[in-house]
Amino acid sequence: MNTESGNTLAQVAQQLQALQRRVDQLESVEAIRALRARYHTLVNEDQGPRLYELFAPDASIIYNGRPEVFGREAIRTFFENFPVQYARQFIHQHEVSVDGDTGTGQSYLDGRPVHGGKSFYVVGRFDDAYVRIDGRWYFKKVVLTVHYMIEAAEHWETLLPMTKKAEAA
Repeated sequence: MNTESGNTLAQVAQQLQALQRRVDQLESVEAIRALRARYHTLVNEDQGPRLYELFAPDASIIYNGRPEVFGREAIRTFFENFPVQYARQFIHQHEVSVDGDTGTGQSYLDGRPVHGGKSFYVVGRFDDAYVRIDGRWYFKKVVLTVHYMIEAAEHWETLLPMTKKAEAA
């Protein structure tokens, strides 16, 4: 093999490795966005107690100044006892950065919770850390900072959850 063809093969191998890294980066960002979307799908389908499934075993959460909760089982208990009865949540501007098997992200929350039998508007921000375990992305840490929460002039608490409305029909 001459030197010129050896250099060409080495260049192709380097380009292939660079492309593999880029594809992994893009697939990881998309998987993390799907993870954040799944979180809000569970909330919007009144399955909040299942949110713990999206967290790494050693994950933690901090919700708007409440004490930090550590570990998947403690996170399960946290969501099972969360004071918001029902909510519909919409996420905006989800920005994600990935470095190998870890990542960070932030997104803005536009929510419609029902708490204490009253409807509210809530606006806040999620700051996340992610970890890839056995090829799957999980939340490593979630911090929710609420910017404001105000009672709504129009109320939808009688409309949620959707299952109650469907069962009554």
